[in-house]
Amino acid sequence: MTVIHPGFSEPRTKEEWWAYLAALAHMPGRPVLPTWSAYQAMSEDERAAFNEARDDYHSAFVILRTPPMDRIHQQITKKLKLNKDAPAGARPGIVIDGLPTVGKSTLVKTFAADFEMGLRRKHPERFGRAGDDYIPVVYISVPAGATPKMLSAAIAEYMNLELPRAATSTDITKLVLEALRRCGTQLVIIDDIHFLDVSVKDGRLANDHLKHLANFCAATFVYTGVEVLNSGLFLEGGHKERATQTAGRFTHFELRRFGIDTLAAAREWATVVKSMEEALGLFKHKPGTLDWEYLHDRTGGSINSLSILIREAALDAVATGSERITKKIMNEIVLPRASEESYRNKRRRRRTAPTDPAGEAEAS
Repeated sequence: MTVIHPGFSEPRTKEEWWAYLAALAHMPGRPVLPTWSAYQAMSEDERAAFNEARDDYHSAFVILRTPPMDRIHQQITKKLKLNKDAPAGARPGIVIDGLPTVGKSTLVKTFAADFEMGLRRKHPERFGRAGDDYIPVVYISVPAGATPKMLSAAIAEYMNLELPRAATSTDITKLVLEALRRCGTQLVIIDDIHFLDVSVKDGRLANDHLKHLANFCAATFVYTGVEVLNSGLFLEGGHKERATQTAGRFTHFELRRFGIDTLAAAREWATVVKSMEEALGLFKHKPGTLDWEYLHDRTGGSINSLSILIREAALDAVATGSERITKKIMNEIVLPRASEESYRNKRRRRRTAPTDPAGEAEAS
């Protein structure tokens, strides 16, 4: 099996998913830091090799298990237990909603990886030489403009099903449902569900098709998407008074950017920042020294932008020899456009904020 880096591509087939699991198990570990004097005493080639290993580690870094991630993982676990021996019929599912870069895809892939690896430890016999027929997890991303046939074909491709050349949508769906039953699939993740445009005919048909799959499959379905509540997935044709079957069966969870507007929220964000600091492979960086308020301003509370900023700063800290992350290093890093615009707007509002005359009078 070819091992791929978890960040290289989204898995599209069960083989790529298994490679993803293998890559997670073999991600670069944090190199053991020698004493500073031993590091300085290394030859140029030795130091270059050691720093390259640190760069590899900081590139992969850690998948941080944040409190919001843990809370939603617990909810998915409960749904899987609830559905395990439930009678025939549509089972309750979960929709994870949120803005881009809040970590939805990472959350579901991390859960799915934990779930399957737990099954591998508990039931190794299911994953033997004949284990190709056991596929507990199916993970697909909804293609833009998806039709029912495209959705079934994506699941068929994931499961490596051979499809007749002239297969109709009904033919493919029948093969997919038979395969899901035969392969013991327990968890079906449909990522990017917002690409189903239910305002057009194909989108409505694809939405109905997903309901059909959930009706006749014993697995637990988990959807992720952006602004799902406004997409029509929960409201029939966008009409507020007509809830869809999805709204009646799926629990909606919103994954938000981290805030710092309350003491509890600020503590949670500060803990996330410190956890990342503790994972760094730098000689002179002390966890707890980063300004978490500045980091929130820079990233807008996006876990994705925070990860980019910390990892890129770590690479610069190694390259420059500073061996610590400083505000100067971070100020020179350009983040994704949304985070940069948010930061500029915050700074602009602070500069133009009116002063309090009463406060000025008291100060004088």
